[in-house]
Amino acid sequence: GSAVWFASMLKLFEIPGGKVISVDLPLEQAYWLSKHRAEEAAKRLKVEDRIDWNYVAGGSKNEAVRDKVAQLCSQAPCMVISDSDHDYSHTYYEMEWYAKHVGVGHYLVVEDTNIYGWAGWLNINDPNQDGLKKGPMESANDFELSHRADYVRTDWCSKHYGLSQTQNGWFFRKAKQARGLS
Repeated sequence: GSAVWFASMLKLFEIPGGKVISVDLPLEQAYWLSKHRAEEAAKRLKVEDRIDWNYVAGGSKNEAVRDKVAQLCSQAPCMVISDSDHDYSHTYYEMEWYAKHVGVGHYLVVEDTNIYGWAGWLNINDPNQDGLKKGPMESANDFELSHRADYVRTDWCSKHYGLSQTQNGWFFRKAKQARGLS
């Protein structure tokens, strides 16, 4: 869904060469994915050439895919959207790794900050019945604390549209290694 949406925005705003690199688990590991539906939507909207689909074991922790993303981001400024495993430790790890590849003047976005305890939404796939599970919002909160020199947290999406699944999940890169950190 989000890969098709972002590819559609690249087409709408006529951004030459803009491409979405979608990294997800293989279908046998991610029962909720609907590869066919997403790829058909991309074809209908004529944006299939703007999406590089990657269904790989380990998702964003797969070394081959990480090498590919690092290579592509070294060639042109990149915006990165984290929307994979919504466990706190995985999301935080992913944000830390992707943060060094986001270009100055671009965004790092963490999706689904509305699940688990923060906003009170119920995730039907992982109900968090005891209310103690940490997820994307908590990862984003901790990321903000450790990256204030390089990133500014914004919430323009939910302020502009009034509804978002990424509340407080947008981080604008204002500087590169302002404190000399890698």
